[in-house]
Amino acid sequence: MKGMKVCICGGGNLGHVVAGFLAAKGNCEVSLLTRQPERWQHQLSITTPEGEVLQGILQQVSSSAEEVVTPADLVLLCLPGYSIQEVLEQIRPALRPRTPVGSIVSSTGFFSVAFEVLPPDTPLFGFQRVPFISRLTEYGHSATLLGYKPSLNISVEQTDEREGIRKEIERLFHVPTHLLSNYYEASLTNSNPILHPARLYSMWKGWCEGRVYPVQALFYEEWTDEASELLIAMDREFQALLDTLPVTKGSIPPILNYYESHDASSLTQKLRSIQAFQGIRAPMKEVKTGWVPDFQSRYFTEDFPFGLKLVQDLARKQGVATPTIDKIMAWGSQRIQNAALRSRFNPEGSQLRRLQLRMLDILLEIDRICQRHHIRYWLSSGTLIGAFRHGGFIPWDDDLDIEMMREDYVKLMKVLPEELPDWLALQNSDTDPNYFFFYAKIRDRRSKMLENTRYDRIWKEQGIYIDIFPMERHPIGLHKFTEKTVGHMYKIWRTSTDDAQSIKQVRRIFDVNEKFLFPCLRFICRLLPSKVVTSGMGIPYHNPRFEDEIFPLTTHKFEGHELPVPGNADAHLRHIYGDYMQLPDLDKLAPHMAKLEMW
Repeated sequence: MKGMKVCICGGGNLGHVVAGFLAAKGNCEVSLLTRQPERWQHQLSITTPEGEVLQGILQQVSSSAEEVVTPADLVLLCLPGYSIQEVLEQIRPALRPRTPVGSIVSSTGFFSVAFEVLPPDTPLFGFQRVPFISRLTEYGHSATLLGYKPSLNISVEQTDEREGIRKEIERLFHVPTHLLSNYYEASLTNSNPILHPARLYSMWKGWCEGRVYPVQALFYEEWTDEASELLIAMDREFQALLDTLPVTKGSIPPILNYYESHDASSLTQKLRSIQAFQGIRAPMKEVKTGWVPDFQSRYFTEDFPFGLKLVQDLARKQGVATPTIDKIMAWGSQRIQNAALRSRFNPEGSQLRRLQLRMLDILLEIDRICQRHHIRYWLSSGTLIGAFRHGGFIPWDDDLDIEMMREDYVKLMKVLPEELPDWLALQNSDTDPNYFFFYAKIRDRRSKMLENTRYDRIWKEQGIYIDIFPMERHPIGLHKFTEKTVGHMYKIWRTSTDDAQSIKQVRRIFDVNEKFLFPCLRFICRLLPSKVVTSGMGIPYHNPRFEDEIFPLTTHKFEGHELPVPGNADAHLRHIYGDYMQLPDLDKLAPHMAKLEMW
């Protein structure tokens, strides 16, 4: 197999270095399968740690599997986990029978996917650890080989030619290569899928929207003892999993052994000092005022869902407890999801994001006033869901709701006229003769927003707003009755074409309810004490809340600010929404606003 043809699939950091190295030193013909063949030149320059520049000549670069995979004697994937299945399905029709297919990274599910996608007589092999530390210099032109592994371990499956494939890998990479006993020993690793998440969690577990760092952190040179302690705890759970599997003892050494350390402090010093790790920066992206975490980088999209998830799923199957892994996995998954949703719905600078930040400004002003006057309130509805599911606004949300007991609401309505700054306006039935809701809005006078409901078409104030809902203690049946008293009012307003006439009718119903009916009903409620808390009389929402789930209040991060929330928010939200952590159908979202102007 001296003049064998090798096809490399993938054009990332490793793809560049592996293709260039093999083409220069592997004594083989190297071709490349990539989505962007037009960006590649046929000569790749690879700079080694010794300063040598290797010149590798690629025989062919193509996006067609038939052109580069079919002639190949060996196919090697240099791909992220999320691309493996897609590429294997692409190359399957082009593979000649019994052509070995391998992956430079096995810890992101290569074997499990390959077993399902490729023919059962396809020899499979996978590396336990990548042979090089690689960094791209110029796409399609050059890359840097930062470090070598002194030896390689590979697993070979579905063939009797295990020793022959081992020898060929050893010849191609010019490094001693050893066979592992089974694919578990290649698929499971305490390298990147555990090492990276430990460091990421230690850096950004408390990060929130709006926090900006002055510089891009160094991933290894600024490694901390906290990250080491997390890594050791995760590795301890990982080793417990290995004890339940048919793997050779010691084939995947504990992290302390691998890095020749004895505790967290010595591990920190070791990771900081490895020459090949020098200069590697944390996954961050530059913004106007500095740097923020990049939750869509490979450190997240690769190592969490395709690396750490593999370990977590297998541990659950084997009945192995992994509390540290579970904690970090949950955090990473949420960050990835939120980043993807932000990118889709409310990226920085979008109109929706500007709207959300303007609503946040209003909320913080109300929070200041409430604190000054000892008025209790809490985040509610979608705003409360956003706090716990997203750490701030639901990415597609264009409103903001807070709740408070009626006695606090009455107090707030009295102090707001004197406390609100000039850029805000209180909107209720006293300040706007055309306003007929039984709850208040705080409006931003530096904007104009019209909603799809058309309720707001002749209101005095039409700026961006937040809703303030008064809550009352009364039986749910009584609340449903009060809802009936206002239903006709809303129907008149929504369907009327004569604003003046409809306002007269609506206002008449409103005044009768507010001045006569509701006070009588509140008196009855005082005679019939209830622990059920629901929207105030006249507000057409009747999901019951329970007082012991609301009080005492606590706080939770919302867009980087500690704000009041129900004391048992999880139970509170589940009573109202069920599984509130489950995302809705994102293709059926309906915005509130029809038109928005800000100045």
